[in-house]
Amino acid sequence: MPDIRDAVERGYERPLILQLFRFIDCMIRLPEGLEADFRQELYAYEEQQRMPYITTVEQAGIDKGVIIGEQRGVIIGEQRGEAKTLLRLLTSKFGPDCAERYRERVEAANIR
Repeated sequence: MPDIRDAVERGYERPLILQLFRFIDCMIRLPEGLEADFRQELYAYEEQQRMPYITTVEQAGIDKGVIIGEQRGVIIGEQRGEAKTLLRLLTSKFGPDCAERYRERVEAANIR
């Protein structure tokens, strides 16, 4: 990681550092273990410098992913809650055997 550290310490502009980082990343593929070590060292350096290597477009993508993940979580939570309620109603009305018989179908059902 000396190239990136040197670029920061020499005062290169952030866009130039990002271009350099992307160029190196495209040209050199590290073995999986070394890549994980490099990434961990890079994150530690970013935090130390308070200078994350992420563009506004990348941040927008991350934010969009978080929103989509939250929306999916809400949907899954609703489905599980409704399935649990329906299974409880089946149990109280028709007994536990009935609820067990239909459990798989109820839990797999789409609420929309």
